[in-house]
Amino acid sequence: MPTPNHPKLPLCSQLAAQRERHLFAFWFDALLTDPSQEIQQADAYRLMGMLAAYQEQEQLHTSDMVAELRAFAFGATA
Repeated sequence: MPTPNHPKLPLCSQLAAQRERHLFAFWFDALLTDPSQEIQQADAYRLMGMLAAYQEQEQLHTSDMVAELRAFAFGATA
């Protein structure tokens, strides 16, 4: 699977490009390709949960990535 990438989500795109983050990349690709906003928002919640788990395991500092996902999936006012 090619690495998903989106110009409005540069930090998430970088994370998805990491080989050990294949599950994150899978759901990130789903976010970018799902047809409806409702499904995209569900995908964004799933990804935010994954980011919270990474942060809890002290693997990453994820607040900027969460902000990217919220702005993309829920609009700038989210």
